[in-house]
Amino acid sequence: MYEMDYINGKRVPPMIINEDYVLDGEHCGTIHVEAGTLVIQGKNSGTLDVQMGAKVEVLGEQSGSTHIATGAEAIVRGIMSGSITISDGSTIIVEERGRLSGSLRNEGTLIIRGVFGGARSGDGEIIIEGNGYIKEPVTRNGMTYYQ
Repeated sequence: MYEMDYINGKRVPPMIINEDYVLDGEHCGTIHVEAGTLVIQGKNSGTLDVQMGAKVEVLGEQSGSTHIATGAEAIVRGIMSGSITISDGSTIIVEERGRLSGSLRNEGTLIIRGVFGGARSGDGEIIIEGNGYIKEPVTRNGMTYYQ
């Protein structure tokens, strides 16, 4: 059983994905991908939890906390931003036009063919391929920004 979200003061159940599913339009709230592949063509604002053996493909935008469990995979062709965790034995691939930004905890594998910008920690592997790159921060007035 998963916890409910509170959106605009109302309790909202999380979306549970157990088979291949395409998310068009806009969704606000938690998504748990237990099995199959979730394709985000639109936008999700909320937590994304991709469990063992499941997969997510972001063509649109995912903003919020994202957790990629051991044995799971994410492919980013659009934008993924927020607090991102890559577990040991899992992978995020940022394709050529993809953007990954935010605070990254990497214990798995991150393959960058597009761009990544943000703070990072963990003992995972970062592989840069093709035109991929890591955007370095700019510091102004004691604050760090990734433009």
